[in-house]
This record gives sequence, structure tokens and C-alpha cells, in this order.
Amino acid sequence: MSTTLYRKYRPQTFADVVGQKHIVQTLTNALKFGRVGQAYLLTGPRGTGKTTLARLFAKAINCSDRKKNDAEPCNRCQHCLLMDEGRSLDIIEIDAASHTGVDNIRELRETIKLPPSLGSHKVYIIDEVHMLSIGAFNALLKTLEEPPAHVVFILATTALHKVPDTIISRCQRFDLSRFPIKLIVEKLEKIAKAEKLKIEKGALQIIALTAEGGMRDAESLLTQIAALGVSPITEDKVIEILGTTKKENVFLFLRLIGNKELYPSLAFVRKLSDDGVDLAIFCGVLLHSLRDLLLVSADPTNGPQMLENLTNEQKTTLSEFATIFSPADIVQMLEYFQVAQVGSKSSVIPELPLEIAIVKILSDNNQPITDSSKQTTTKTPTGQEGNHAETPDGQQPSDSDSQQTPTPKKIKIKTATTTQEKPAKEGQATVAEIAPTSSDTPDKASNIDISIVREKWAAILNTAKELNASLSLALSTARPVATSGAVITIAVKYPFHKERLDERANQLTLANAFDSILGSKIKLSIVLEETAPSAQEVKKADTADEAVLSPLVTQAMELLGGKLVKES
Repeated sequence: MSTTLYRKYRPQTFADVVGQKHIVQTLTNALKFGRVGQAYLLTGPRGTGKTTLARLFAKAINCSDRKKNDAEPCNRCQHCLLMDEGRSLDIIEIDAASHTGVDNIRELRETIKLPPSLGSHKVYIIDEVHMLSIGAFNALLKTLEEPPAHVVFILATTALHKVPDTIISRCQRFDLSRFPIKLIVEKLEKIAKAEKLKIEKGALQIIALTAEGGMRDAESLLTQIAALGVSPITEDKVIEILGTTKKENVFLFLRLIGNKELYPSLAFVRKLSDDGVDLAIFCGVLLHSLRDLLLVSADPTNGPQMLENLTNEQKTTLSEFATIFSPADIVQMLEYFQVAQVGSKSSVIPELPLEIAIVKILSDNNQPITDSSKQTTTKTPTGQEGNHAETPDGQQPSDSDSQQTPTPKKIKIKTATTTQEKPAKEGQATVAEIAPTSSDTPDKASNIDISIVREKWAAILNTAKELNASLSLALSTARPVATSGAVITIAVKYPFHKERLDERANQLTLANAFDSILGSKIKLSIVLEETAPSAQEVKKADTADEAVLSPLVTQAMELLGGKLVKES
């Protein structure tokens, strides 16, 4: 039976160890100067070399032919050979996951009194030590603090927070970190060359990204792919096997986000899911790309030069994105997509966490995309082009700006109750005076007749309510009052209805309803209808005490079929 690559190419000397330089340096110095401690604790994510370092250190401690002032085991003496074959009686490996009880530790305490059979020390390697029970930890405490002179303990764990502080304080602790992508690719290249595998470097980079910093995971994935017997192993083949995606797809997704295209972004995620892409892995690749983009955005001149793993074309694309996204935008996306990456692994609907992140990022309330404040080119009613910049509060540009750019003419509409124009309240738009802004003008303007809108109004309302039933209340007082090109003005009676319909998600719902009925792309302008309370909104509560109900109470009674009851 063939040996897996991660076991076959496990480092046999400290020089073969990839990364973890500070830990290797400390352990080798302890061997060189004869300062080997009694207990060590190695902690870190899976596949970062905890067991490998523990075995190397144990082998070097007992190596009989190890040179003076040198830490490397000879790999030729009897002890080294027995260690490589897994038959050494002086190196005892214990899996704490299957030896969790107090009795197992008591048995260990009895055996440590016996001297080593061949080497100078007995080394106990306890893997996944956090799995021990509380009783087992308590039984281990005294022995760990004062073991016999010939005993060395090496504990390893991936969950340091589960190890009692009393155990940690009795050990020399070393924290192992995940491997950089560059180091993983270099190791995989050496293995591929030794195994005579023809594999593209892009494919190795995808394997390294998918491994998420774990060398053992990367080597296991390479074993899986090599078992297919395909030669050469291409980037597309690795993507198909691992369910990941290309950098180009990530860049396409970021371009949709930069253009604030909500529906295409959501459709892109759905397409990835339909194609069998693991969305958690996609989010991981996306986070790596955003991290690179943050570096380029912070320093457009020197940042791209530090990204050695990327092609010149990819660096150019990131430099382009750096002009669209600010560092604050990128940090916000990193936060949202990091949550989505974790959620996609456990969600019943894997696409949902990523879709939620997209909606939050493109929400008007968050305003994460820097170019949302850039100037847009529109055509004025006179047919001339002008640049209109939106101010933060949504007001029209100042007089000095209007001298350079013609201001659109205001549309005046008479209400049904009066033929005179009424002044609008400060900070509110009314039906009597509506000025469509440049953002209301679609790219391809089309003329919509108000009579058609009114004719189809009932169908539009029904469609909108089917898309979002919660809009029924806000739409109950809405009515179309005017059109200008492809801009349709909708009037509502109450401010809270206007606020509800002005929300971005509800604007998209209404736009979809209009598009499906009218068959044309439109823009909506929601305004307040400035009219006095009608006779239906005035109720006589008593002959001696007449009261006008608030619009909210009146509307609630009309919708729910309620009536006013006099208190007895």
C-alpha cells in the first residue's frame, strides 16, 4: 500500500522543517547547549507541524551519534532507525483522545519510573492533550511539575483554551502559526518534482489557498489529485476536483460590488452554487484577494511589488480596484465576508451568509463604496449634458455649481383639493413641486405616460405585494401622480410610508413590479401628498367632544375593519 505524501515527505531533520523558524531555533539551541527542559507544550492549528517537531526533538534527544554542538539527529544510529520505524521503546506516543481517563494517567505515572532502554531519556508525546478529563489533568499535575530526570514530556494541542492554566504554567509553551501560501507552494513543488508529477504552478497555488495555511492539508490534497492519474494536472482540473474558483471569478465579483450591482452580484453567487463551487472556499479565496487589495490600496506604488504570488495582470487589476475601493471599504468587506465564510460551512442554505453580506455591503445605510459620491453625467431637459454631484444630505448643488450646470426644470402638479400651489414644509418634497435629480435618470430613458401607469396601477400593486407582503400598509395610500421620461412619481399621505418606500430593498421590489407590468426600466420618486385630512379621517367622538383621529389610527381602522368605541 502506498504511503500518503505528507507521511512520506515528513521532515527528518530540523533543516527540512518549513517555517516556524523561531520555534526551531529555540529547540535546536536547547539541544546544542544541553538545556533540554522537562515539559514542552506545542499549540497551533491543525497541520502546522506540532507532531513533526515533537518527534524530531525526541529523536535528537536520544540520538547516540549526534555531533557535539549540533542539534541534527544522525538518522543512522540504532535509536534513529527504530524511531523512524515507530518501534522505539523510549519514545511513547499517547493519543489523549482515546486515553482520557484517570486510570490511563496513573498507569503512565507508574511507567515513568522505569529507566530508558536504549537512549538517555524517555520522551512522552501526548497528542491532543486538551481531550484529557479534569481528573486526568489533576493526576498529571504533580508528575509534570517534578518528573524523573530521565523523562521529557511534549504536549500538543489544537485547543489551548481547553488546557488548564496549571498545566500550561508547568510547560515551555510554543505557538505554531499557519504557513504562508508561498512556503506551501515551494514545498509542493519539491514533492511534485520528486514524484515526477506534471502540475501547473497555478494549480499548486489553488491547493495552497484551499489548505488554509495547513501543510498537511495541502499535501493530502496533492495526494488526492495525483491519485487521479491525470497528466499534466491543470488549474481547471484542480478547481473541478476541489470545488474552488479562479482568481478571475473573484475579480469579476469585486467588479460587480464596485459597480453597486445588487441583483447581478446575488445572481453570481447563485451561479457559483449551481456550478458546484464550495462557497466557504470561495470566501476564503475572496478574503485573500481583499487582503492583497488592502495592501495595494494603502500603498499603490510599492504594494503590488510585495505580492510575489500574483501575475502582472492580476497586480494591474488590483491597482484598478484600488482606485474604486478605499481602505475603509476593503476593511468593511473583509469583516462581512469573514463572517460569511464561517457561516457558509454550517448554514442550511450555503449561499445565504454570502448573500446577506452582499446586501449589507451595498446597503445605502452603510455607504461602503467610495465611488457612490462620484459625479454622474446626465442630460438636462434642454438636452445638454452636465455633471451633478450629490450632496451628503441629498439637497441640490449650491448656486455656484448651478451656474456651471443647468438645473432641471421643476414639474408643477395641481392637487385635487386646490388649484393654487402650496409651499412645502422645510426638508420635505411634495406633489406640488417635484425636481427629479440626476440619479433618477436611467441610462436609457424611455417616456412613460401617466395614464398607462394609472391604468396598470392595480396590477402593479398586486405584484409588489406578492414580492413583499410587508409593503401592503405603505402602499395603501400610494398613488401615481406624474411621470417625467422614465421617472414615475408616487405620492403617499404619511411620512412613515415615504420612509418605508424609500428604503433601498423596497425600491428594488417596486422597480421589479413596475418592470414586470410595464415592460420598461423605470426610476421611482416617492413624495408626500400635502392635503388636509379628509372627511373620512374626521370622526365625531361625541356631540360634546369632537376629535380628529391621527392618520395612523384612521388608516389602521380602515385596513383592519375596526371602529371607534366610546369608553364607558
